Amino acid sequence: MFRLAEAQPIATGHVREVYQHPGEADLLIKVIASGSIEERWNKAPWYRRMARSGPYKDFVREFREYVTGIYVGGYATSPIARVVGLEMTDIGLGQIVEKVRTPDGRLAPTLHDWVKAEGFTAKTQAELDEFHARLLSHNTIAADLHAWNVVYGEDSRGGPRLVMIDGFGEKNIIPHCSMNRAHNASRTKRKYERMLRRTKAEAPPTS
Repeated sequence: MFRLAEAQPIATGHVREVYQHPGEADLLIKVIASGSIEERWNKAPWYRRMARSGPYKDFVREFREYVTGIYVGGYATSPIARVVGLEMTDIGLGQIVEKVRTPDGRLAPTLHDWVKAEGFTAKTQAELDEFHARLLSHNTIAADLHAWNVVYGEDSRGGPRLVMIDGFGEKNIIPHCSMNRAHNASRTKRKYERMLRRTKAEAPPTS
């Protein structure tokens, strides 16, 4: 069991806390925040608590999408950060993932932060186009495609490139994205174009 209760998370979101893996510099541990479990699961309507995996249903959804994407499009070009496995910690079940990082080992910036720092350039557009192509070739279900769920960095499969670290997998009760590839591609295109518009709009002006 990994002991994280006394550790400080290196990143936090609305639902999860992210910790450095205590034994592997290139791995992270994602844990569902206790407050999120209370609010999003214990107090949720009964029909939202039907999942057999309980508050860890997102881990199951994401692992399924990761495996499916590798099966469809291969391992090396997956647009999703590598999911390594699950381990118990002293603050709940943890999802082990590979760190997408900068050349000096720091966490890779989100697309939002990358564009804020460097502006929206021809390189940005090219990286986004290539990322979109990988989403389509792997038939990835990008449920929450936003500039803060995508990072720009490298991992054991190469890079730097854009990688989705959160918000992937089928969330719908009727899994219509899983049932029809053309339908999923159309939805992905709309979400990509929305993210592109917002990213451009929030970019600092070029000199």
